Amino acid sequence: MTKKITITINDYHRLMGLLEFAFLMGKMPDIKSRLYNMLVSAKALRQENINENIITMNSRVHLKDLNNQRETEVTLTYPREANPSERRVSIFSEIGIALLGHEEKEVVSWSVPGGTGLFEIVSVTYQPEAAGDYHL
Repeated sequence: MTKKITITINDYHRLMGLLEFAFLMGKMPDIKSRLYNMLVSAKALRQENINENIITMNSRVHLKDLNNQRETEVTLTYPREANPSERRVSIFSEIGIALLGHEEKEVVSWSVPGGTGLFEIVSVTYQPEAAGDYHL
């Protein structure tokens, strides 16, 4: 069973709008269906009530690959802002779905070349809500 995630009400509404558009366009691959299922069971909180160690949209996250101990930092973005060369990952990706709504010290996984990667969320180095950036 998948862990019930916690997200902001704003992220919930914006992501559901993107998914609704994808449904209407007939573009609903497995990854978007998985995101939809996560969202309908998510706990949604007002922006000012979300814990600062939870990954929300536009959060920057420090990760540690538990298979090789390498560390990296990524930013969870909406599809239009995604840019792999800048480590800006789309919510409509394996990584994005694995990160959204999870928190520091949790271990998450997603498909990587050659299998499944295990990653510890070392820290949320930037979260818009914690910084008072409610407009992102």
